[in-house]
Amino acid sequence: MEQFPIQPLFDRVFVKKDDASKDEDGLFYLPDSVKSRAKTGTVLAVGPGYYNVSTGDFIPMTLKVGDRVYLKEFDGYRIDINGEQVFIFQENEIVGRLVE
Repeated sequence: MEQFPIQPLFDRVFVKKDDASKDEDGLFYLPDSVKSRAKTGTVLAVGPGYYNVSTGDFIPMTLKVGDRVYLKEFDGYRIDINGEQVFIFQENEIVGRLVE
């Protein structure tokens, strides 16, 4: 995807999960029901951040487009965009950024 067609609001992050149907060596195949359980992915789009309602401070996002992230197995809201599965997370639902 060149330009992601949706701009997330607030602290939303759109992530394309990695293909979980193959292992690193490509030796195993997992059924489609397991593909959405991938624990890693790539950030496609991020919102600007959010306001802390207690203090009124603006808190900018720490993730950026292209970051590789580690995810909880069953979190995220799945949508289909241009035939691809994309997952929507709030930034605090993402476990961490992968350092490669």
